[in-house]
Amino acid sequence: MTSGSKDSELLQQLVREVDALKQENQALKNQLADFEDKSSICQDLIKHAADAIFLGDPQGNITSANLSAFELSGYPQPELIGMNISRLFPVNELQREPLRYDLLQAGKTVHRQRQLLRKNGDLISIEMSARVLPDGTYHCFMRDISNRKKMEEALRYSEEKFSRAFKLSPDAVNINRLRDGVYIEINEGFTKAMGWTEEEVIGRSSLPGDLDIWCRAEDRQKLVDGLSADGEVHGLQAPFRSKDGRILIGLMSARLIEINGEPCLLSITRDITERVKAEEERRKLEEQMLQVQKLESLGVLAGGIAHDFNNILLAVLGHCELAQRRFNDETALANHLLQIKHAAGKAANLANQMLAYSGKGKFVVAPVNLSRLVLEMEPILAVSISKKALLRYDLNEDLPTVEADPTQLHQVIMNLVINASEAIGDHSGVIAVVTGAMDCDSHYLSETWLDEHLPEGRYVYVEVADTGCGMNSDQLDRIFEPFYSTKFTGRGLGMAAVLGIVRGHQGAIKLYSEVGKGSTFKVLLPASTLPETPADDIDTNITFSPGGLVLLIDDEEAILDIGTEMLEELGFEVLTAHDGLGAVELFRRHHKDIRFVLMDLTMPQMDGEQAYREFRRITKEVKVIICSGYNQQEVAQKFVGKGLAGFLKKPYQFSELIKAIQQLEVC
Repeated sequence: MTSGSKDSELLQQLVREVDALKQENQALKNQLADFEDKSSICQDLIKHAADAIFLGDPQGNITSANLSAFELSGYPQPELIGMNISRLFPVNELQREPLRYDLLQAGKTVHRQRQLLRKNGDLISIEMSARVLPDGTYHCFMRDISNRKKMEEALRYSEEKFSRAFKLSPDAVNINRLRDGVYIEINEGFTKAMGWTEEEVIGRSSLPGDLDIWCRAEDRQKLVDGLSADGEVHGLQAPFRSKDGRILIGLMSARLIEINGEPCLLSITRDITERVKAEEERRKLEEQMLQVQKLESLGVLAGGIAHDFNNILLAVLGHCELAQRRFNDETALANHLLQIKHAAGKAANLANQMLAYSGKGKFVVAPVNLSRLVLEMEPILAVSISKKALLRYDLNEDLPTVEADPTQLHQVIMNLVINASEAIGDHSGVIAVVTGAMDCDSHYLSETWLDEHLPEGRYVYVEVADTGCGMNSDQLDRIFEPFYSTKFTGRGLGMAAVLGIVRGHQGAIKLYSEVGKGSTFKVLLPASTLPETPADDIDTNITFSPGGLVLLIDDEEAILDIGTEMLEELGFEVLTAHDGLGAVELFRRHHKDIRFVLMDLTMPQMDGEQAYREFRRITKEVKVIICSGYNQQEVAQKFVGKGLAGFLKKPYQFSELIKAIQQLEVC
């Protein structure tokens, strides 16, 4: 090879090496440009990062920071750069927990949560992470966790509040598994209400076969169905069984929750047993008040009708008795008169029933021994009942008396016994009549018919029990309603009259009944300390000397007519007046000759009470017999301490008029 060829080859080699160097140089330039681009991107990322980034020298002086660092600290760039990082933390915190340069110098990354002191003095919670670079400088990342801290604090407070409410609530609060009712947690309110301890309950089920707390399976199923449908249940009222077997009424609200993936229910149950009892007592009281209102309203009607009816009956009975006195008993007319008198007597009894229903039928009150009264009625009771019914008596011989009208108590006992006989019907059965005395407290009296705040104390009772058909709840609710009857032909007045009579005597009725087993009516009357008194004898053959003047006052013309005839039949002269005003004027003119006044209580313009006061102004010696279809005691109260001479219950008979005159001692 020549020297020229060698030089040419060397030159080409140099050219190739130069080209390779150029290519390598270009690659380096490209890599440098790429690095600069990436570096620029990284710087942008650091500059605009959400977290605050600080760079510093080994002494902790800040040499660089991003925008978030300025914003987080509140310091502008000129103030922050060159500042020692320790100035960003409160002195007391640094004293309690200093910055750990020792850990950084040992090559460890330090993570902490601290309070950062901003330029304006605000403290914010941060999360801080720092480490040292190989050249001895450090970089530090800070993140504002104030909101997270607030949320955590709110959650902690909420949990604490729930825990307090859970533990301290007076209501029973518990968490159960939905599928099997197993208790996961209970509070003190639960243990107090149900009697179980926490150790006895946790891990056991409320269902039958275990604790058996639910009294009715359908109530729990209703709860489960409501939770499944809506996730919540409010106001579920149900009975629950405590450890000692007591039944509590609870008002429950519950919500479906999840614990470790298991559906559970969180429930709050309030013991409303006393409230339910109070509401039941209030309901019964309202029913009783409604019954009283019925009695009052219908009593006004019944009393008004009975008043007018008695006036008519007085005329009928009076004329009948006058005719009997004036005609020979052997005449054909005598039997007709007797039948008229009997029919009028039955009508008077019906009027008395109407007054009894109104509660104003207590006319002639005397101390009565109930056992002796029942014994006197034994013959009439025996013929008044079904032949299939057997009467049995258990009469207490040592009873306190009751202040009552014997005639009306006869009616009460008769109606109860007849009612018992009808309940037995065509089947064989027993009617038991029992008398006794007992001490009644307010609770016992509150469960009776017409407990109008009766006083506690000693009560005498007569009880009529039968083995008949009994009554259902609807019949029990309506048994004392006016004109209600379970019999096809009954008027339903008998039991209403019984209730009215008992009410008029300030008594009560206790009623027990069961379908197919019979009924028991217990009539309670206040015991009296008065001894039993025998009935007064009436001398119906008394005669009167003529010449006496009587003032007869009534707004009914028929009463004036028959009253005049009856008094004239007894030998008196009669002055009549239609109202109190006319009577006062007549009395003022003739009071020196008037032996006594026979006066109706209820009259227009001036009633009997007002007229009586006017008579007393004229002379204190006036003797007045008041006539009324109402209660003698009620009438007597209007004239207490005023010297009323006598009382006649309309419609009265000749014998009763004679007795009233006898008591005046005017003969």
